[in-house]
Amino acid sequence: MVAPPSVPDERLTDWRRASDRTETLFSAAGLTVTARIRLYEDDRLRAAVRERTGVDRSWRFFLAARLELAPQPPVTGALRGLVASRASRGFVERLEDRGFRDVERAERRTLRVGDDDARLFGYDARCRVAGVTLSVDGWLATWAPNRTFRLAGGAYPTGVVDGTGETAAALDGSLDPSAFRTELFELIRDTR
Repeated sequence: MVAPPSVPDERLTDWRRASDRTETLFSAAGLTVTARIRLYEDDRLRAAVRERTGVDRSWRFFLAARLELAPQPPVTGALRGLVASRASRGFVERLEDRGFRDVERAERRTLRVGDDDARLFGYDARCRVAGVTLSVDGWLATWAPNRTFRLAGGAYPTGVVDGTGETAAALDGSLDPSAFRTELFELIRDTR
């Protein structure tokens, strides 16, 4: 059994843990990668939007994962690249499973997480809800502290790109993409 990632519980007081599961992410070239993934959803934003619009759904999420590799190889640049590449593809699939469309990787850079430099991938997407199309930003970081890989990331709406009426106005008034991004990056940086 893979141990769970350590997340900043004190920062997640308005979030609900939606799932905690273990899954095999991939097997390639004799290497199997199994992950313990914890998924959190922002209940405060969900309640605020539901109260204003009557639309009830998860609007933003945060996930954190600890990966176990078998057999345990040395952590090399090539292995970091393989894990990051596969994690990036898996994250796109996760976004699509949550109803996001037109997902495109828009950015790649590093992010300091503790003593490590994480590979950070940024994504642009769209989400259609109740006759309104929202733009969405997604972020995923991968790093390997103490030879054990971690993943952390999430997604959040950034604005209404198509749609009018009360729902569009209420959604637009509920979104704070700058604060959402800051909070997501803080959650990523505090994941161990």
